[in-house]
Amino acid sequence: MNDIDLYISVLLKFLTASLLLERIIEFFDKVLTLIGLSVGKKSQLMKLADIPLDDKEQRLHTLKKVLIVQTAGIIIGTLICYFSGLGLLKELKLINGTATNWWDVLLSGIFISGGSEPIHQLINFLKGHKEQLKLETEKKAQQLKQRNNLQIARPGSKIGITYDGGLYSKQPGHGLRKSNPKYIVIHHSGTSTKATFEEVVNKEKQERKNSRGTYRLDPSFHAVITYDGAIHNYCRWDSIGWHVAKGPRVSNANSLGLCFVGNFHNRATGKKKPSEEQIEAGAKLLALWRILYDIEEKNVLRHSDVRRGRIVCPGENFPMERLVAKSTQWIKTWRQDEEIFKDIERFKKLRYIYV
Repeated sequence: MNDIDLYISVLLKFLTASLLLERIIEFFDKVLTLIGLSVGKKSQLMKLADIPLDDKEQRLHTLKKVLIVQTAGIIIGTLICYFSGLGLLKELKLINGTATNWWDVLLSGIFISGGSEPIHQLINFLKGHKEQLKLETEKKAQQLKQRNNLQIARPGSKIGITYDGGLYSKQPGHGLRKSNPKYIVIHHSGTSTKATFEEVVNKEKQERKNSRGTYRLDPSFHAVITYDGAIHNYCRWDSIGWHVAKGPRVSNANSLGLCFVGNFHNRATGKKKPSEEQIEAGAKLLALWRILYDIEEKNVLRHSDVRRGRIVCPGENFPMERLVAKSTQWIKTWRQDEEIFKDIERFKKLRYIYV
């Protein structure tokens, strides 16, 4: 857009010079005509007497006049550019320096000698192109605004959690539940905290291959939170995940599995506690699940609570009480915010949440 404005401003300068040259050429043309009459040239006298010239003589006469006028136009145009300091390439910033080069002056003289009409057409073309670019820019800005509005309007955007069915939205894991979940079970992945979501999924695939070496869809957790605090939806929330062995009250059929990437057991090497980003994201997801499914605080359990004495997941260093308390605080905060309340109400209408 800025380049077009530059071109238009340069052309306007040369348009002024071209108009001046046209007036000079018109005067010069009339002078040539008067000179022809004063010396009594045959062609001029015949024109005054309305006697037509033959084609050859007419063409020759016209050619001479055109050559004289055009040559004079280039010479005068070059002189105008020289004395006014006009240089086409210099004005367009295609050459450096403030001084005008002789070949730039000559080129500029030839350019304005072509008359004002071509320059007018160039200016009109550039103005039209500029207007078109302006409309395209406004259209793109409007589309971007609409996309941003859609993202803002997307359910869960106010609380920072989105959901579209997880990694296998078309395949409900071990089947759909018969009723909505009553428990939430917390796990750790037993891997390094550096593990990505994809690595956790691939690890499960390797562990759950059958004797033939093939993997039948067998997702475990309903969500996985990596060490950077990103929430990754895995198994569909309305389906059964294979994340916990059946206990006296809790089973895969009536619970949601939430996994924190890392190994928070005392005997583990490396970082033995989840990051603050993980706890913050986990507390928000817990709060959302507890609201959606009306799950009480006491029904958020460690994996080790379901299988007492048999497993240490999510590890002795996992801050379970703080996680649950934070989720309760988020619930209280959200219920006091009308906009977030509306956001959660819209979230409830998404697919793959309720049976």
